[in-house]
Amino acid sequence: MKRLALLALAMGMVAGSLVGCGETKTDTAVAPVAQEQKTAPNAPPQATANSELSGQAIHDANCISCHDSGVYTRADHKMQDYAMLSAQVRRCDANLGARLFDEDLDKVTDYLNDTYYHFAKP
Repeated sequence: MKRLALLALAMGMVAGSLVGCGETKTDTAVAPVAQEQKTAPNAPPQATANSELSGQAIHDANCISCHDSGVYTRADHKMQDYAMLSAQVRRCDANLGARLFDEDLDKVTDYLNDTYYHFAKP
């Protein structure tokens, strides 16, 4: 949860600068950052995948601060297959410095594919 809160804060700082990982968005709303839970002072940082979160929840927490669903539904979208979609999700993650786990990136890719693209999975 701490990681998501920090990520939401960092993404709020860059919101409005990217759309579709390279296009400008003019109207950006940033979701409020959830209050993080307190941990013991010497506790190691938690580095676990968001296994309890759905692809949509991970997407909504990380992607919509830069662009809305219009990038997925526009007539001239650049995605041609599932592999290309997966690579783009990973590029966006790298461009934003979100550093999501592979499992989370796969969930986001599956969510986008199931909701918008409907490509055959490899």
